[in-house]
Amino acid sequence: MTIQTGYAIADISAIKALTSSQRTDGYSRQAKADATGLPAWYTFISASTATADDDLVLLPNDSPSTGRWLKSGGAGGGASFGGQIICTSGCTTAAGGSGKAFQFYAPQTNLGLIIQPSFGISIQSGSNAIAIYRWSATPNTGMTGRESSPIIQLPSAGGKFNLTIDSTYKWISVFAKNPANSNYLDGVCFAVNGNVITLLGYS
Repeated sequence: MTIQTGYAIADISAIKALTSSQRTDGYSRQAKADATGLPAWYTFISASTATADDDLVLLPNDSPSTGRWLKSGGAGGGASFGGQIICTSGCTTAAGGSGKAFQFYAPQTNLGLIIQPSFGISIQSGSNAIAIYRWSATPNTGMTGRESSPIIQLPSAGGKFNLTIDSTYKWISVFAKNPANSNYLDGVCFAVNGNVITLLGYS
């Protein structure tokens, strides 16, 4: 198989145009411009039959019955911003880099993010199964400083949303309906990679 040597490619149309000889399972390419005009990584998953939406899922131009380019995180995952994962106590679902909150270092306006549940988390189905909150104080169990309403609610499969961070609201956390806890909205351990927030588990 001949593989292109340059990882960066013009846009998602160019990724979709790659032929079967230019892609193999697990092969990644960076689009210099995704559907929003920002850089993003896509990984070819040969077994995928996901429905194409020309953003999170790309169907190659030769329309294989299986095989899709899936948007993934990493450098150039669609956004670049400074910050750190915090509230890591109890987050044993990953070897490192996961926590129940994220602290931003600088303001962000309409930052495009993607929520993506991992294989290891069970979330009650429904259109409002995931809630993202901003905080004016370091997230805590007493909920002091948490906004009264979530900035957005998403279905159990996750999705895209835009976020604004300012000098008051510098922190975010994610809650999901936990079937093991009467579908109560529990805090979720997550990891951030590029502009992708991957939900890993409840503890």
